Amino acid sequence: MTTPEASKPRHWRVKTRMASGLVVLIPLVITIAVIRFLFNFTSGILLPFIDPALASWPAWSRAALSLAILLVTVYLLGAMAAHVVGRRILAMGEQLVLKLPIVKAIYSAAKQVVGTFQGKGSEAFKSVVFVEFPHPGMRSIGFVTSRVQRDDGSFWSLVFVPTTPNPTTGFLQLVPPEDVTPAGISIEDGIKLVMSLGALTPERWNPGTPASVGSADIQPRSRP
Repeated sequence: MTTPEASKPRHWRVKTRMASGLVVLIPLVITIAVIRFLFNFTSGILLPFIDPALASWPAWSRAALSLAILLVTVYLLGAMAAHVVGRRILAMGEQLVLKLPIVKAIYSAAKQVVGTFQGKGSEAFKSVVFVEFPHPGMRSIGFVTSRVQRDDGSFWSLVFVPTTPNPTTGFLQLVPPEDVTPAGISIEDGIKLVMSLGALTPERWNPGTPASVGSADIQPRSRP
């Protein structure tokens, strides 16, 4: 019995299998890159302290030990932050850091960025939208990160338009409400769509309809 795929032209089958291979390969490459960066970063911090005491250990075991120590440290910091006494200790340490001129600027900016994505009332990456980009007449997938209010009382959206297949880079656009269209998909589906080069499209997609609570307040307004 002939399968539907076998009846397709050869070039179509090659193209489909190449796209499927990319979908499998890209998440693996990103995962390996993150693990490698974390491994090298932690090894660079802790190995100078570990090497003198464990000089007889193989290099890979010392590096693995440094990674394990850092992971345990992160866990303990999280455990401290979950208790009142621990939060007070961390707050005291934070006050000391904020007294250092250059470190204060870097630490404050980093904390604000992390807080933006953690806040319960934040709109960061909770809405997938379409915007006219890179020029009128074209549509690009974007993620609403926040809103700004103008003097006339209207709210404009700050929309991050990611590049593909790497959604960690892109363009930040300030878009008026009439040019923002809800994509009708979840954040997870939006990220999958970008990372798969458009190969992984949602099964149900109704552009113009908000897919989550975070996009309820970005309904497009009609132009005057």
